[in-house]
Amino acid sequence: MAELYAIVGDMPRARFMLAGRVPYLQLRFKAAPLTPHLREIAAWPALFPRTRLIVNDDVAFAEAVSAWGVHLGQEDLRKHDPRALRGARVRLGISTHTDEEIAHALTFKPAMLGFGPVFPTTTKDVGHAPQGVPRLARMLRQVALPVVAIGGITPANLGAVVATGVAMVAMISALDGIASHDELRALMRALAP
Repeated sequence: MAELYAIVGDMPRARFMLAGRVPYLQLRFKAAPLTPHLREIAAWPALFPRTRLIVNDDVAFAEAVSAWGVHLGQEDLRKHDPRALRGARVRLGISTHTDEEIAHALTFKPAMLGFGPVFPTTTKDVGHAPQGVPRLARMLRQVALPVVAIGGITPANLGAVVATGVAMVAMISALDGIASHDELRALMRALAP
């Protein structure tokens, strides 16, 4: 059984996912800053207690809105003081692509690891070849933390990803086509066969 880890890039989609009660919601706003929405976002943990709110890249903002966590890419780890990250008041999620990155990420005592891209993706250029489902399955045996599978995951390949036993499945582009909460609930049911 896996849970949906929804990644959104704007407030309307974030509100839609919250109303649909997604278990994990990552705010990855690349086109506009989160700061103008601080008051609204700060209210979300109390209004939507079942959704774990995760802020992309910005530890200070995540702490300011009492988010459940912050997600950091490998490049973000280099921008922050390691001691400050280890003492953050929010949980850390860290993207990984290789065994070396996994080992380095574990030194920060994260709450979860992202792993991918599992399949080819056009959402973000990560500079790594697709890892594939067999590599994801091996990675899950390497670590004792919840893992978020990410990269090119669609309804068509979802079953193979879920079969690995991964804790969470991140979706970005596949969620863009979902226009109703009924569709969203059907997708979440597909994650937990």
